[in-house]
Amino acid sequence: MVAVGRKRLLIAAAIVLGVLLLAVALDLGTASPGACTACHEMTSRAGSWERSAHVTVACVKCHEAPHAWYALPARLVDRGKLFARDIGAHISGDYPAQVETRSADVAPVADAVCLQCHSPNRTATSGYRILIDHAEHAKRNGSCVSCHVRTAHPEETRGTALTLMAQCFTCHGTAEKPDASAKCAVCHPSGYELVPASHAGAEWKDGRHGDIALADVKLCSMCHEKRLCDDCHGVEMPHPTGWTEGPTSHAAVAKVDTKVCSRCHSGKPDMCTMCHHAEYDPKQGAWLDQHGKQVDKGGAAHCITCHGPLYCVNCHIRAEK
Repeated sequence: MVAVGRKRLLIAAAIVLGVLLLAVALDLGTASPGACTACHEMTSRAGSWERSAHVTVACVKCHEAPHAWYALPARLVDRGKLFARDIGAHISGDYPAQVETRSADVAPVADAVCLQCHSPNRTATSGYRILIDHAEHAKRNGSCVSCHVRTAHPEETRGTALTLMAQCFTCHGTAEKPDASAKCAVCHPSGYELVPASHAGAEWKDGRHGDIALADVKLCSMCHEKRLCDDCHGVEMPHPTGWTEGPTSHAAVAKVDTKVCSRCHSGKPDMCTMCHHAEYDPKQGAWLDQHGKQVDKGGAAHCITCHGPLYCVNCHIRAEK
């Protein structure tokens, strides 16, 4: 009986040891960044992590709740939940772009996770370009990631910046009543070059800034008041709703000075005609050579809408008999 009992005890011990070894193997295996990057949805996230200052920090160090070293079951349960979530997202095709957004709400990392390595009483700042009262921001903001959401996953063109300026301007700004001041001297030391390198050269002024403004004018408003655009262009920019129609429309501006339009649209000689002359065919030549046919067909009433009743006389000084 003693031998049988000892045998059963050894078998039980072997099973327990095997389960423990399996659990440790699962713990170590799932803690490896390779477990995350094995999924193609994580390719861009892995690439941004590899560019960051956190490249030596494993994914689970930030993306799971802190556990004591001996809390192996709790860690495995957490990772099981993450695995189930990601598998479900993979099957459905609805995978949230967590680290591709500026919103901290969809990239939750608890402060307790950050405080495993970082002190809440940070005093040093990158003073050569930015000055930040860390204690004041920590007190006012909801969490670490409200400022540092992209720290471990920086944009490719942003280097390893700890905070994106766009995030700063969720509180700071040029709005009528911003939560915090937008004055440059509040955050930047004297002598720091405030004009971005991208703004240099004629290419920026002549066209590139317009493309960026059309894509997201909020990027411009981080530094510039809206009146800057209006003053330079001589017209409200970006154009307001109803710009193509109404008494304050583009026609009123064009009647006063067409140069206002040509500052941006000079490279598009057929821009006006494509809307105002529905039957205009650029392949048949310039509008000037075709307009007579349109007048013969539909009369001159539609011409007067933009050009005025005496506009034709500028060229047609002699009436045909």
